[in-house]
Amino acid sequence: MINFKALKKPFIIAEIGINHEGNFNIAKKLIFEAKKAGADGVKFQIFKPFTLANKMSKKSNLQKKSSGKKENLYKIWKKMELNYVQIKKLRSFAKKINIYFICSVFDVESLEKVRNLNIDAYKIASSDITDSYLQKYISKEKKPIILSTGMSDKKDIKNCIKNFRTRNLVILHCVSLYPCEKKQANLNRIISLKENFNYAIGYSDHCTGINAAITSIFLGAKVVEKHFTFNKKKIGLDHKLSADYNDLKAICDFAKDYQYLFGRKTINPSPYEKSFRKLFRKGIYFRKNVKKGKKILEKDIIIRRPMNITHPREYEQIINKIAKKNFSEGETVNKKYIN
Repeated sequence: MINFKALKKPFIIAEIGINHEGNFNIAKKLIFEAKKAGADGVKFQIFKPFTLANKMSKKSNLQKKSSGKKENLYKIWKKMELNYVQIKKLRSFAKKINIYFICSVFDVESLEKVRNLNIDAYKIASSDITDSYLQKYISKEKKPIILSTGMSDKKDIKNCIKNFRTRNLVILHCVSLYPCEKKQANLNRIISLKENFNYAIGYSDHCTGINAAITSIFLGAKVVEKHFTFNKKKIGLDHKLSADYNDLKAICDFAKDYQYLFGRKTINPSPYEKSFRKLFRKGIYFRKNVKKGKKILEKDIIIRRPMNITHPREYEQIINKIAKKNFSEGETVNKKYIN
C-alpha cells in the first residue's frame, strides 16, 4: 500500500486520464511507457458521462480551443468511457509490470465499477471536493486518498477532509485551468498548504512543459501528478498540457536525484572536491632555464597548472631573487633554492 507520509522521494503519477480516448490498446501502451519512463503510478478517470455533462452542456472557451468545436461535451465524455472489463485488464497489466494503479472516480456508480479491483488509491478530483456524498462512499474503501484542491479555499478543504477516516491522504495543489498559464500556477500555495494541513502535500500540474512540476518538487511536493500522452500536439481536452515520454522521464529522473543537489550547509568544499585542487589550481614554474647565481626576472617564470609547492601568491617573493642552483625549463620554483 502507498504510504504518503512515509515517502522517501516524490511519488510521480502519470495521469493517463482520458488521453487514451476510449482506446484500450492505447491505454495499455501508456501504462507501459509510464513505467518505462520511471513513474511510480498511473491514474485513470472513471466516470459515467451523464454525471459530467448533459446532452446540452456547452464547452468553455478553453475546451473549444483544445478539442475543436464539433463534438459536444457529453459525446466527448461518452467516447472516453472505459468499461469494467477494460479497466480490470488494465489494472491486471499495471500489477504485472509493478506500477501503482490509481483511479479518479467521479460518481458512486463508477466507484462500484472498480471497488473489487483492489486499486492502490482513490483520487478526489477538484470538481468533487464539495461532493460529500461521493467522499463518504470512497472513505469506506479504506484506501489511500489523493485530494486535488483546485478552486478550493481553506474551508472547502477542511470540510472535505472531515469525510475521510484515513490519515493516509495527500493534498494536491491544483489550478483548475486546462492548460494553466504559468502566471496562474501559484506554486507558493504548496508552501501554504504545508503550513496549514498536517498531511503530505503534492501538486497536480496542468501547465505546459515540465518546469512547474520540477519547481513543485523543490518546494516540497511529495506527490506530483502530470497528464501523460504520446502526442502533445494531438487535438483533445488534455493532450496540450500533458507530458510525453521524454518529459515524464525528465520529471521522474529529477525526482530520484534532486535531493543530492542540496548537499551540506557549509562553505567548505567536500573532501572529494578538495582532492581536485592539485589538478585545477596553479603553481609557479620556470618558463626557461635559469643558471645558478642569476637574478630571477619576471620573464623567467610562469604561473600555470597543476598546483605545486609554490603558491601563486608568493610570486613577488621570487622576483629579483638569486638562484642558488641551476633550474631547468618547466621545473617548479622552489624557494628553498632561492636567496
